[in-house]
Amino acid sequence: MTEQPTAVRLTRSLGTALAVAAAAPVALRQGPVVAVLVPAGAALAAWWASQAVVQRPVAYAFTWRARLVRHRNTAFAVACVLLAALSGPPLWAAACVAALLLGYLLCVDAAAGPAGLRQLRSRSVPAAACAASALVLLASYVSVAASGWGRIIAALAVACSAVAVGLALWSRRPD
Repeated sequence: MTEQPTAVRLTRSLGTALAVAAAAPVALRQGPVVAVLVPAGAALAAWWASQAVVQRPVAYAFTWRARLVRHRNTAFAVACVLLAALSGPPLWAAACVAALLLGYLLCVDAAAGPAGLRQLRSRSVPAAACAASALVLLASYVSVAASGWGRIIAALAVACSAVAVGLALWSRRPD
């Protein structure tokens, strides 16, 4: 199955915007040269890594390079989340990164073919993904120092989000 050029452009554009948004808060604290080089490097890396992989992730080789190429969408999303988490961005910047990440992941699913499109046509999958994203984002900003409940609330939010997305993806009833 071949990808549509529109899907390639869209996933690359969203991925590049995601990488720059995740890298910018880190770079801006370091000085003017780093403020340009880090987002530019993130954009270049994202241009390769964010293109949707439409082949099934079957292990055909045991080398790390082959696995990275095959699972580059997952590695790219994880790297962007880690980069954004390390910088400790303000809530508005974290919301932008979360929205770009959600859009990127939904576009990658749509580019994957009929199975991804079928999931996106279901109203429960995108709704659960948006709700889970919002819940985890808000829980990540709960103050841990104010009370001893911050970490428990964050852990419950992550668990509820995982359950919501799991129920949406693995439900057997037709929408």
